Amino acid sequence: MQKIHMASHLERQCKCGATLSIRIHDYGLLTYPEFDAQLGQQDFPVVPLKCPGCDIEGWPEHLTMYNLTDGKMEPAVRTRIGTDGFPVVGGEALPYAVTLTAEEQAEYDRGLEKKDDCYQEHEKEFWSTYCDHALAKWPQSLRELTTKEFVAVYQALEMPMLPGHASTAVWRKDAEKRIAGDTRRLFWRLSNRYLVEEEFIWTPIDTWPMEEWVREYGRDRVTYLTLHVPLPEELERWRTKALGKVVKKRSGESGVLFERIGQLGRDLDRQRNRSAELSRQLSDARQENAVLAEQVGRLRREIGELKSRPAVVARDMEDVRKIRALKGLVAELRGEVERLAGLLPAAAEAPEALPEPAAPSREEVDLSVLAGKTVLVAGWPREIIEREGCRMVWHHGDSVDVDLQALARQADVYVVLTRCCSHAAMWWLKEAAIDRDVPVVFARETNVERILEIVAGKIKARG
Repeated sequence: MQKIHMASHLERQCKCGATLSIRIHDYGLLTYPEFDAQLGQQDFPVVPLKCPGCDIEGWPEHLTMYNLTDGKMEPAVRTRIGTDGFPVVGGEALPYAVTLTAEEQAEYDRGLEKKDDCYQEHEKEFWSTYCDHALAKWPQSLRELTTKEFVAVYQALEMPMLPGHASTAVWRKDAEKRIAGDTRRLFWRLSNRYLVEEEFIWTPIDTWPMEEWVREYGRDRVTYLTLHVPLPEELERWRTKALGKVVKKRSGESGVLFERIGQLGRDLDRQRNRSAELSRQLSDARQENAVLAEQVGRLRREIGELKSRPAVVARDMEDVRKIRALKGLVAELRGEVERLAGLLPAAAEAPEALPEPAAPSREEVDLSVLAGKTVLVAGWPREIIEREGCRMVWHHGDSVDVDLQALARQADVYVVLTRCCSHAAMWWLKEAAIDRDVPVVFARETNVERILEIVAGKIKARG
């Protein structure tokens, strides 16, 4: 049996015109059945691709299957990522029109595992109602059968075959004459066995090619099977999506219902496309933000370097002369003061030393204003402390990391320990405080009680 060598690639088109491609799986040399069995059995991570030319990072847009059998890299199949036929697991933050959460994917996988058992459990009841439906409008039902299906059922029933050039209409007329009574049920089941078991049951429901089936097997037949083929409960939402692709405008009450289903399906597609576009815009904005943040950081570093440099002042020679003259005058005045002090009479007795004033006692600070608040202290790593009805969380303050950002989102007050916290963390907290309208307190002490007193004073002063 002939073998093929296939490989999967993630690809995207960069804004600079470059095509970026990365291989995610090499299937090796396999026969067609072996390759078909492996398809859909692997989970591949979808990761952003960075352009080496312009350094712009973006999400891949297509999955391309390449045929490497003859030593050449020829594209065989190209599928757009984030469509109904190729959803992405990862949530709505991804820039794709169709995304599934991990829970939704797990639900879908459970449904696929149950699909065969569900069909076998309801097989007898399903075929009974399906045959009743077909027999109730027998001539119309025969009109939707294909020549291929007529040939298959004639062979199965060992009926005389028509000439090979016979058209579908000739097969249909012949079946109307020969097939009658209970034979019609068997005829209908045999003619539809492939469509039901090899198309609807065997094909994963999220890849049902509804438009293709409608063209090949007829809209009425495909619509009925989409509505009634046995499926586990976990796959019902996918049945609804598939149904929205085959319904068309009809008259009557049921026609309005079908048309509404189609409208909802089209509206869902529009919302998904809009969500994908907004996600792409958000991704571009985040990249621009990252570039701006890097530029701001660089400017801050340059400002810090400028501040740390000693100031060099070039003085005018006239100013130098004046300074020297003033220094000479000060020296003369100091000598005159000392001479005059020597002329004063000596004091008979030294005045009695005044007692040193007692150190003022620190007033007790009301800490009730801290009740229910979370205080972030940056510059000293400690365990979380519950004190005076408030919660104190601590961070080492060495750098701005994800822990500091997460704690800042929770806190109502920021405390910067000036002797321990880094400049980078201090500046970041000051900016975060402005964005969130949160007070910032600067303290030298590491004592918990003193920190709480300073914070309480700040909150009271702020009103």
